Amino acid sequence: MLKQKRKNLSAHKRLTACIHVADIYNQWYVLDSLERGIAGITPTPMKLIAVCTGVVTPMRYRTVGGDLRTVASGISKAPVSSLENPVSIEVKRLGIVGDEQCELAVHGGVSKAVYMMPWQHHDFWKRQLVKEGKPGVLNWGDLGENLVVEGLSEDIVCLGDEFEIGTARFRVTEPREPCFKFAIKMGYAAAPKQMVQAGNCGWYLSVLTPGVIQAGSPIAYLPQGNTTTVLRRFRELTQKGQLNLL
Repeated sequence: MLKQKRKNLSAHKRLTACIHVADIYNQWYVLDSLERGIAGITPTPMKLIAVCTGVVTPMRYRTVGGDLRTVASGISKAPVSSLENPVSIEVKRLGIVGDEQCELAVHGGVSKAVYMMPWQHHDFWKRQLVKEGKPGVLNWGDLGENLVVEGLSEDIVCLGDEFEIGTARFRVTEPREPCFKFAIKMGYAAAPKQMVQAGNCGWYLSVLTPGVIQAGSPIAYLPQGNTTTVLRRFRELTQKGQLNLL
């Protein structure tokens, strides 16, 4: 009996971080590992909801002391391809054509060319805005995201995992780290702290194969064997004090 239990445990360990993706009747099914907290087969449609771009613009804000200041940022983006208007958009090595980043030391470049975010985070931030006494209205791109997706989340996606969308191929590099510009964009100081607490950070992508993408396209999820999820890495950064917001 004990030997059988050990044998079963060994089998479970071999299943860790093993994900199989199949296209069944145009629905994507993910078999996730026990270590990631999901057992069995769960139907999860993976689809690109919107493609968003923006240019660097000035943002005005008031300091704690009441002084009015201006800072440049590329966080404000708008959809250029959506389910209602699925335009084909070109992606190059350094990002989506028409998109700009301001501080390349922390955004953009080869390793942070594209920022991907699950669509459900918009619902979270709408609720937070209402709690702050602000209109709970957000459009795709308002959180700084380039790609809005369905069927993926920080507790499933791992560093190094890859995606094929249209003719382009991407690789997950690291989680997004909120900064003071995110607070300015949201209109209240606690927004970065709330992102850290909720873990809804999204993740950056490098572009392995430039190509063309458009909203509505299915996402081919290609795990690469790494067991460090985006959420786990985000928590590690927080605990190490690199995100001193808690």
